[in-house]
Amino acid sequence: MLRCTRLADLVNTLDPKLVAAAFGMDPEGVVIYLADHVEPGRLPEP
Repeated sequence: MLRCTRLADLVNTLDPKLVAAAFGMDPEGVVIYLADHVEPGRLPEP
């Protein structure tokens, strides 16, 4: 659980390719963690 949370945080704040290289993963495997994040500017106004 901690690994998933940390990867999600890193992928959303840094370049996913850099995170993949740092952890020895494929870039496609890291993009999965990016899919769950929506930038606040893209959300409709309440």
